[in-house]
Amino acid sequence: MTDYDPEAVFQGHRDRFIKVLEPVFLPDDPVSNDIIRYFASLLRVLGMEDRGWDPYAESRKILNDINRLMKLELPEDRFPDGWTSWRLGLFLYSHIVEMDAPYEVITNLLRFRLGRGYSPNPYFDLLTEREKKNFAKNGIRTGRKIEVIKALSKECGLSVGELYDEFYNSRLRNAVQHSDFILTADDFRSRSGISGGKEFKLTYNELDTLITKAKAFIAAFFQLELDARAVWGTKKGQAIPYDPHYKGLMEVLVDDRDLMCGFAVHWPNNSQSMYRRTEAGAEMVNCMVNVEQATVDLWVDLYARKPGAFSPLVEEGAEPVYTPLDKSDVRPLWPATM
Repeated sequence: MTDYDPEAVFQGHRDRFIKVLEPVFLPDDPVSNDIIRYFASLLRVLGMEDRGWDPYAESRKILNDINRLMKLELPEDRFPDGWTSWRLGLFLYSHIVEMDAPYEVITNLLRFRLGRGYSPNPYFDLLTEREKKNFAKNGIRTGRKIEVIKALSKECGLSVGELYDEFYNSRLRNAVQHSDFILTADDFRSRSGISGGKEFKLTYNELDTLITKAKAFIAAFFQLELDARAVWGTKKGQAIPYDPHYKGLMEVLVDDRDLMCGFAVHWPNNSQSMYRRTEAGAEMVNCMVNVEQATVDLWVDLYARKPGAFSPLVEEGAEPVYTPLDKSDVRPLWPATM
């Protein structure tokens, strides 16, 4: 009988989750349903933000910190009861299942795949009328978010939604969130309220499986988010035809690691629409999220008074002039063959 290797088990689950999630993060066709909506889904486009307003960045740091703490050899004189790693694991689990960003990104990527656009609140138009009326007061339950993802993934012919069944346990989530549990020598126990009428237990093997799979899921999410941005980062410095009517050229913007962090659409009237998210905040120029239409509207500045055949933005007889590519003096040109 071989020894149990928790790291190998974790990596096995993570790699399996990556295979299931990969088609969502790296779709075969990122263009037909408007690539800007795809980028908006990956980048969680909202609007202008200063530094320090993105909870996703802090959540990643918290999870990394907890995971490192769980691997430390704790001195027995300071942590005498031996349950600290389990308590940290429960805090880790709770944070993973409560994080907003992974649900929002996955829901929007599934919506994109189905041609349903991008929304900073991707669940709302998929709720019942009663749920919509209660949304402002109560928001949406974690379990309901998962239900939406399951429905969308099934419609896409993918098994993304089934992954949540492997680690999301609503009773465990509630017990940890409401501090309604006890760690005993035999098992994890919760009264599930004052009366104890819905009490339940989990063995430590069951608890370990849920925590490990939750860790594997969020690790897969983090990895694929970086992989997708790295793939698109290879397109930096290129002017890609985006809008054949106005003759807009799209550019992928990258951060100092060459990861896609935004996009710019250069228009032939020397204007541009741009979104960029970095650690310094989020910039947004000549574009805005349109919740009603489930898209990101791009503004083209001034139209030509007497447009020529090239574009409604260029005067008859005038040459198109595009804004320079990011961090350069190079002004792109519309391909002559198009």
